[in-house]
Formats: sequence, structure tokens, C-alpha cells
Amino acid sequence: MELFGIVVGVVLLLVPSLKKLLDSVAYRNRARGKAEIIRAKHAIGTPRQVPSGRRNQEKQEKGKASG
Repeated sequence: MELFGIVVGVVLLLVPSLKKLLDSVAYRNRARGKAEIIRAKHAIGTPRQVPSGRRNQEKQEKGKASG
């Protein structure tokens, strides 16, 4: 029974460290996934969002060029 108590004590001491390790691995996996999505979007050439002020200027310039 003493051996069982020692094993339980060691496991209880290791649980917080193991939880931190798993959280760290999960965070890295999420970050890697987000980076992969960003790289894929850039690879296919998705248009970037333009601030509204620049968008209005571009429309005016297109109107002047075609008119």
C-alpha cells in the first residue's frame, strides 16, 4: 500500500506540469494552423481589404481614366 501512495503522490505532482505541456502543444498547433491559413490565402492572391478612403479614391481614378 505504501508503494501505491507514493505512485499516487508522484502522479499528483506531475499533473500540473503535464497540463501545462499539453496546453503549450495545443497553442502551438493552433498558431501553426492559423499561419498555414494565412500563407494559403496569400498564395491564392486574395484581395486585401483597402481602407474606405483609398477605395473612394480608386473609384474616382477609374472614372476619370475611362471617361
